[in-house]
Amino acid sequence: MHQCANEIEFVMDFLKSSFFSLFLVLFLSFSLLVPSVEALDLELSQLDLVKCDTADPASKQPKGYRSGCYILDGEIKSSAKSLIKDVDVFAFIYDASGEEVLPNRPRIGSINNVPIGTSQFSVRVPIPSFAVPPFTIKKAKAKVAIPVPTISKDSSEEDILPLERSIEG
Repeated sequence: MHQCANEIEFVMDFLKSSFFSLFLVLFLSFSLLVPSVEALDLELSQLDLVKCDTADPASKQPKGYRSGCYILDGEIKSSAKSLIKDVDVFAFIYDASGEEVLPNRPRIGSINNVPIGTSQFSVRVPIPSFAVPPFTIKKAKAKVAIPVPTISKDSSEEDILPLERSIEG
């Protein structure tokens, strides 16, 4: 009986040390592989909302389209250690009367290939035609986008939604 208790104690000690070792290895691996939050700090500044006719003459709205095309221009500052492939832009946009023009939709677009340091960006934003300028931008921020599987690997402009096409101007 005493022999059996010793064997059980030995097995329990082994499992505890194995579990601790596994936990330690996983913790160290996770902390070394996942970039720190500070490394992915993104700041938006110099924000300006301009009508597409002025900022991007190539993007004409079809007649009867119920939203006006605007472009959010600004600067993004990245303190990451390398290029960031996809960044989501979030902001609350208010019209002259103080009403939110895109209620329940804080994500207004995305930026591709954000380099290290400060760079210019432009995001096309559909503003409802009934919203009255001037517009105010509040709580603007940028976050690294979560990768989502895509249906097509076609990199041409033909397979991209109109709001996601590059801005020429």
